[in-house]
Amino acid sequence: MPVKTAGTPPEEPASGYCGPLGLFPVPYSTGVFNFHWFQFYNAICFQIILGAPIVLLAKDLGANSLILGVLAAFTPLMTTLQLPAARYLARHSYRSFALLGWSLRSIFIATSAIVPLLFFCSKECRLGLLMVSLFLFNVLRGISTAAFMPWITSLVAPPVRGRFISIDHTFINAGSVVTMLLSALFMQGSSEPWRYSLVLWISVAGAAVSLLYLRLTPDTRSAEHTARSSAHVSPGTMLRLVPFRNWILFSLLFALVGGGLGVFPVEYLKVQVHFSPSLIYGLSAFTFLGPMLILQWVGKRVDRSGSLPFIRGSVLAFAIVLGIWFAMSAGVIAPSWWLVLLLNVSGGAAMAAFNMANGHLWMSVVPESGKNHYFAVATVTVSLAAAVVPLIWGWVLDSLGDLDFTTGPFHLRRHSIYFLGITLLSVAALFYSRILIEPGKHGDRGRQ
Repeated sequence: MPVKTAGTPPEEPASGYCGPLGLFPVPYSTGVFNFHWFQFYNAICFQIILGAPIVLLAKDLGANSLILGVLAAFTPLMTTLQLPAARYLARHSYRSFALLGWSLRSIFIATSAIVPLLFFCSKECRLGLLMVSLFLFNVLRGISTAAFMPWITSLVAPPVRGRFISIDHTFINAGSVVTMLLSALFMQGSSEPWRYSLVLWISVAGAAVSLLYLRLTPDTRSAEHTARSSAHVSPGTMLRLVPFRNWILFSLLFALVGGGLGVFPVEYLKVQVHFSPSLIYGLSAFTFLGPMLILQWVGKRVDRSGSLPFIRGSVLAFAIVLGIWFAMSAGVIAPSWWLVLLLNVSGGAAMAAFNMANGHLWMSVVPESGKNHYFAVATVTVSLAAAVVPLIWGWVLDSLGDLDFTTGPFHLRRHSIYFLGITLLSVAALFYSRILIEPGKHGDRGRQ
């Protein structure tokens, strides 16, 4: 099939490509499929530089809960740079804009990989250098992500977006499984600095390969398409679009649940349960196995049945998983590696189904005219909430110190209070999901 080049209109759905080994038959071209391979190698990169390996490295360098919260806040906070960046998308193709930012950010993954080896510096100094590298990495990442959602909605037609997202998330989770298993292998034994550095260089390698596949993904720049996508939209106009406004309100609430999930469960397993870094990495791999088992099934049915049933079902399932985390951290259930493994598989599956269905709904509530700004405003708004949450929880956990308050069968400690809080927030999100509107399923009600 021909690969679309810059200056051509968005690609129409094609058929006949079955993916590697015929496992992923898709209704679009091999060129668009390259984006899935980009996501696979990009996952190898970000699961290290933004995941458990960097959290445990920071912890070994003396980071407290608040500093971990700051590290977790960098990514969503810098995503707010999409808003000013959206103004410049009209001057570039989506692909060239993304390539520039993704190439520059790789420099700061490399600087992070050097930090553990700076033995002549104190731990405090190395932690500071690590935070500077991660800050600059996230600045460049935040700017360049402005191109991705407009690009993908231009490449993939609405009837097959659920299928596209499900395969995309499958590749992301496959890359994440590979990354965590490799990290567990390299971190066996003592957690020496050179081992952390080696794991971070794997992240650099993943970033480099991902750029090759990003370059092979078709572009969608055309004068008419650029003008429509970059059209200015006032905040009042956006707020009057009821499906879009309600999606933001709901996503803001759920951001309160997910804002600290990348750091505080890892901290709990290291500090309270005393799992080794290698075991934590190995268990983390199973967080990405669950999604791989269900995403293909969910993706096909979201295209047929809509997003809302899967959003509600996944939020309910995730609330149950968080409730078990609370029971374990409160001493009601004895912590064990097999229970954490089970929770990681089920929680990963629930969160993946939610992200896929919620992303599908997001694409449907954003109109074509002015979509660059709609996507940027939505991302910035939700990301601000996701950035504030880990900062607040980090401060709360540090303030609680060695608290151990017993009431009935529950031992309320620092992390059990955290898990209780996000469990209750996920239950609130389940009830609040009633405000969501899926335009294609409601006769486009509320579309001005």
